[in-house]
Amino acid sequence: MNTTPILLISMFLISRCSATKETALTFQVPARKEQCFYEDVKEEDEIELDFQVVDGGDLDIDFQAFDTALKRIAVNKREQYGTHTFTVKTSGVYKFCFSNKFSKLTTKTVFMDVYVDDGTYEEDKEAVEDADLKSGFSSLHKRVDNIKSQLFKTQVQLQLSKAQRNKDMKIQRNNKTRVDRWSMVQCVFMVLMATVQVYLLKQMFKEDKTSKRQAAKI
Repeated sequence: MNTTPILLISMFLISRCSATKETALTFQVPARKEQCFYEDVKEEDEIELDFQVVDGGDLDIDFQAFDTALKRIAVNKREQYGTHTFTVKTSGVYKFCFSNKFSKLTTKTVFMDVYVDDGTYEEDKEAVEDADLKSGFSSLHKRVDNIKSQLFKTQVQLQLSKAQRNKDMKIQRNNKTRVDRWSMVQCVFMVLMATVQVYLLKQMFKEDKTSKRQAAKI
């Protein structure tokens, strides 16, 4: 498998308040090939994964997710998009695979984003010696993390909307190309038909003149 993913947004928005990791990327899966990604996770981590096929063929892909024991925990068959949420039970590596083996010719372009949250908060010990202050900081950290999570989801939705718009534009361009080609075929056909009709009319008049000359000679 020689396909190299085209990394758009990677490991961004790392929060100072919580140990979260967010990744969004776009990659290509050639025909008859499979592309897999691996994510290091810890026990009790929360994983949210979204994907969408944005270009290629019928805009469908096979998806499978495997836990740290390589047990399949999610599957999509020839789907355009999918959303999955996982709670990690054992620390290790999760595996996410996108397969285009059912396609003989068409390469698929897929957008994927992964959000990993372990729910922990890093606190400055010197600044939170007082119990009330510590509680206040923890509450503030949770709110900030919540807001960051919502912002990330909003950004993901914008990315998906952009991908959908690009897909619609491509469909429109393809339809326009088909209409233009069909119009050209019809124009060529009409010109040929007109040429044939003119030729037939000339032949008819020519035969008529010949008949009249022969009649006049008789």
